[in-house]
Formats: sequence, structure tokens, C-alpha cells
Amino acid sequence: MMNMLRSGLLIAVTLLLTTSILEAQEVDHVYLKSGSVIRGNIMEIDPVDHVKIQDLCGNIWYYQIATVEKITSESYETSRLKKEQLGFEKGFVNMTSLGFLAGSSNNMQVAPFSLIMVNGYLNSFGLFTGVGVGVEFLSTNYLPFFLDLRYDLTGKDVVPYIVAKGGYSVPLIPDHSEYDIEYTYTGGPLVGVGVGLKIRTRNHFAWDIEMM
Repeated sequence: MMNMLRSGLLIAVTLLLTTSILEAQEVDHVYLKSGSVIRGNIMEIDPVDHVKIQDLCGNIWYYQIATVEKITSESYETSRLKKEQLGFEKGFVNMTSLGFLAGSSNNMQVAPFSLIMVNGYLNSFGLFTGVGVGVEFLSTNYLPFFLDLRYDLTGKDVVPYIVAKGGYSVPLIPDHSEYDIEYTYTGGPLVGVGVGLKIRTRNHFAWDIEMM
């Protein structure tokens, strides 16, 4: 238990340091006439034709100059005094995640695959409440459904957060017998806590890095 607490504290400190470093940097901003904003590093620009920008997650975007409102170089803004000034506006949120699970070495799958979707609401204080469902391909496939709680700590475009999940996982394979052997599958509760980092690259779109 103490080792888990130390690991969680170390991860949280690392995320906060990463946020501070990113917020201190000057970042190129491409403002589109559609209202979207792409943040990253401009790779190429032709004042009469196009602009090419690599966002904070490494994706490369190409836009015609006719669709661009303005191009600036700005630092990340941080609001540490008012939670309502967080860059992620309140409203309904969908989060879809793909990942690989780590656990017991007795599992038949070397890297069990996980597909999870969470839908919920983010309020003006940075608290997200949602419900998640998905499928996890372990030695037996399971359907997890759970309550997802997240709290944004600080920041605007780069936001560290804490997360807690709790629910139940149901096997997708029915009980059966084979060669006079009875196979019985049961579900069980699932609980997890962790920390994460949201990196916004466009309006209403962000990448999440999360450790549970």
C-alpha cells in the first residue's frame, strides 16, 4: 500500500512539473475561421497558399490560408485562482480509449486489449461525472460498466487531473462443459484510482495520458 501511495505521489508530481514546463513555452496558434484553434509548432507557411502545423501530440495538419483567421505565438495560460476559468468548458463529454492491460503473468493474453467509452458531464468547477462501458479481451472476454469520476487540478490547455472508477465486470462467455469438464465464468467488482494529463490540441478535442 505504501509503495502504491509513493508511486501515485511521484506520478502526480511528474504531471505537475510537466504542466509547468509546457505552460512556460511559447506555442504557435493557428486560428481557423471555423472557430477551431490548433496549437503546436508551425512546420511550413506560405502566406498566399497554406500553413502546415504539428500539434502537441505530433499530428500534422495542413490548412489553406483562405480558411485561416490568424496565426500567433502564445504561451499557455494558467488560471490557478478560479476553477471556472479552466480551458475545458462545462458540458457533455465523450471519452473513447484504446489500451493494453497489464496484470497477472498467468493470463493467456500477452497484452490484453481494452476498448472503453465514457459519457458524462463536466461542470464549471472541473468535476466530471460519467458512466463507462466497454470490452476487455482477457483470457475470457469481459464487459465492464462503471462510474467514472475525474477532477481537473489546474491549467487551461494542459490540465492534470485525478480519476477514480468503480463498477462491475461481466463475462461475455456463458458457462459450458467440454470433455466432461465444467467451465464456469463469474464477474466481479472493479475499482481503480489514478492520475492523468489532458492536452488540448483543438477546440473541444484533447488527448489523454492516464495511469491507473
